[in-house]
Amino acid sequence: MSAASCGRALRPARVLVILALACLCPPSAAAQTARWIEFHDPQTGLSFHYPPGLHVRQRDPRKFGLPRIERVVDLIGDTTVNPGTVVLRFLVHRGYPLHGARAKTLEELRRGCKTTSFLNIDGLKAVVCISAGSAAIHWSVEILDPRECTILTLLGGADADQALPPPHDGEFPLLSIIRTVRFTPSASRHGRF
Repeated sequence: MSAASCGRALRPARVLVILALACLCPPSAAAQTARWIEFHDPQTGLSFHYPPGLHVRQRDPRKFGLPRIERVVDLIGDTTVNPGTVVLRFLVHRGYPLHGARAKTLEELRRGCKTTSFLNIDGLKAVVCISAGSAAIHWSVEILDPRECTILTLLGGADADQALPPPHDGEFPLLSIIRTVRFTPSASRHGRF
């Protein structure tokens, strides 16, 4: 067998090896999120995407004793140790803040946080607030515009490493979910922002 014919015989084998290696590569983020489910609340305009292994539970905000909260949406997931864990909680505030109120809220956030940073969500700046409690460090994402919305995780205990700041993708793609948050004009605003 000549060297040229040997090279031609190996080409199909090379193609098979390349195809096998391509199958071992994880899918891209876009391919992974393409199968995600969309949640949309027409009353507040909140929408986000989440992986199929999670599910949404809407809660009565009156049970939380927080009069400024219009909607509580929990994204529930199962971990090995903690089935039914609130992976992310979305607290949508009542009303639409005026420009001066947003500036005041941002200043209040900065004072209440150990550190702050910014995260771009839907072309807007959201504040990542990191605060220290008596037993742990927590984070929240505060969206101020067009609706005030607080996003936090209730992962803890054996899953506490998933909740470490800043928000990140781990067992649950927390940061990727947060980056899909959008607010559309709600029915209660008659399409106006």
